[in-house]
Amino acid sequence: MKKIAFFLPDLRCGGAEKVAFLLANEFIKQGFKVDMVLSKAQGEFLSELNSQIRIVDLKADRIRYVFKPLLKYFKSDKPDVVLASMWPLTLLAVVAFKSAKLPGSVVVSDHTTFSQAPLMQKRSMRWFFKYSLSLVYPFADAIVAVSDGVADDLCRLGGLKRKSITVIFNPVELNTDLCPEDEGFRHWESYQGKKIIAVGALKKEKDYPSLLEAFSLLLKKEDAYLTILGQGDLLADLKALAVKLEIAERVNFAGFSRNPSAWMASSDLLVLSSNCEGFGNVLIEAMSVGTPVVSTDCQSGPREILENERYGRLVPVGDIKALANAMYKSLNNQHNINALKSRAADFSVDKIAKQYIGALK
Repeated sequence: MKKIAFFLPDLRCGGAEKVAFLLANEFIKQGFKVDMVLSKAQGEFLSELNSQIRIVDLKADRIRYVFKPLLKYFKSDKPDVVLASMWPLTLLAVVAFKSAKLPGSVVVSDHTTFSQAPLMQKRSMRWFFKYSLSLVYPFADAIVAVSDGVADDLCRLGGLKRKSITVIFNPVELNTDLCPEDEGFRHWESYQGKKIIAVGALKKEKDYPSLLEAFSLLLKKEDAYLTILGQGDLLADLKALAVKLEIAERVNFAGFSRNPSAWMASSDLLVLSSNCEGFGNVLIEAMSVGTPVVSTDCQSGPREILENERYGRLVPVGDIKALANAMYKSLNNQHNINALKSRAADFSVDKIAKQYIGALK
């Protein structure tokens, strides 16, 4: 029985972290042994792991302290496959695994369009990124990107050859066993207008200010309410903006939810307002429960998921009027719910896990 080791900073709420625990749980079902190796064992998704998954806490508060305990783990536990996510930890995984001289394979997985990341606006960081990828990634046994956009971005910014990268879309848990007693359904019971949901960490990349401004425009011609699921450092700023826009009574900052599917299923529309994405899992999660979606046409993922607007509207990043207009049209148009659910099924956990198993061999 093969042992697969996932390696991440932690399991706090995030796209890469959710992918890791979904795949880890699926690999257990398929008969693999799984270790979840974390720089620090913390995060909301820890409780979502199958009880058969062994959690390895490296107890490293900083990246500089990760290498030594990681190398020790590799030498003592000898995993057959390592699946490392999130640069620069991917670099440490490759170097430590090869230093341990193990017969297995190490796979690096990237979930971000790095060229859009604020950190990469510094010339020195862009140079280090390109240099580190060109130096280390060729020693990985496989390089996985979560979308064609991420793969192309890695090639442009990191100097990698496109043929060296395998694209495997993110798996999404298709939750069809929804209960009317779930929090999401109960929350909306007293609301008579259109119900709009947005899901994601309260950080700059999600561009919630544009969403709030677009929502304020929408309210001029539509009776609607907005709930934002997520937590982060920008909560106070976003609440202040909602007050400034005089829409605070129409906006609910609901925090983190372990069951966002119930919120999505009870909403009339999901909106993704990001200025960049590695993929855009929430679009698929919404479609899986039959909820229409509107998204910014950001790098990268949404256009691939929605197949060039076949399954939902796309608007330019930061175009507040276009976003408000797309929200209005989507709320007042008919949608093929079965088509949305069918598209979402393309990203089921079991299907994506099989693709990863193929890449891990």
